[in-house]
Amino acid sequence: MEYKDYYKILGIDKTATGEEIKKSYRKLARKYHPDVNPNDKTAESKFKEVQEAYDILKDEKKRKEYDELGTNYFNYKNAGAGAGASNGQYYYDYSGGGNSGFGYNYGNAGGGNFNFEDIFSDLFNRSGKKHGPVKGGDLNASLEISVPESVKGAERIINLNGEKIKIKIPAGIADGGKIKLSGKGSSGLNGAPNGDLYITISVLNDNVFERKDNDIYVNKKIKLTEAVLGAKVEVSSIDGKFMLTIPAGTQNGAKFRISKKGAKDISGKKIGDLIITVTVDIPSGISDKIKKIFMELSKEGI
Repeated sequence: MEYKDYYKILGIDKTATGEEIKKSYRKLARKYHPDVNPNDKTAESKFKEVQEAYDILKDEKKRKEYDELGTNYFNYKNAGAGAGASNGQYYYDYSGGGNSGFGYNYGNAGGGNFNFEDIFSDLFNRSGKKHGPVKGGDLNASLEISVPESVKGAERIINLNGEKIKIKIPAGIADGGKIKLSGKGSSGLNGAPNGDLYITISVLNDNVFERKDNDIYVNKKIKLTEAVLGAKVEVSSIDGKFMLTIPAGTQNGAKFRISKKGAKDISGKKIGDLIITVTVDIPSGISDKIKKIFMELSKEGI
């Protein structure tokens, strides 16, 4: 097994005192902690190394064994000797369950949770005394949804550090709205509850629907003949397609407002409208016959 220089990993001399070891460990642990470096695999690997080094050097018996065996230390462990020694294998994973958030458990493969207080006690209590329960911090995330999802509501599955969580998106939620997931924030200290996770919603407009407040906007192309002569055309809405009457002589850019066909607000009390903007499709590459008809129309001043 490859030799690891635990002193070098912690950035200390071999003569370092227990207090110096602890001080260096706290500094590096804060620097590489996954809560500070989300989704950073390099920082995660560094954090594991720092934790592994500290686990050995903080223990006088393990440190003495490590110093005496030198490069043979890891071969010695690999062979199963030294029952009290750490096996050097570390892990971290998302701590699932109803009350867990972006919390992590750290420890050696033989068991034992990583002590957050050991890293952060100096941040919470400069006096050195044990601090009481401290609620975990709140976290923020964002989620993109479609216009129909914002109107009708939906369910989404998100991956929160390996844990799949179902989110219920309420009908009527607008762009910038927030969803609170209680207990899904950072872990609390000393038995305190976890923080909360707040998800900010972004409503994405597409080539069919656009939402402004509670109004839904739709663009509809119609033929020149439909604009001139009038027609019934099919239009998309959140609830499905319906037939819209186009009056004769409709101009390009004309808007039609259908009352209460938009989105309800999240309370369900206020309902927006469906607004349809008509674009007249001017034909290109027309035949000589059609050109003659338009020339006659132009003579009539049309």
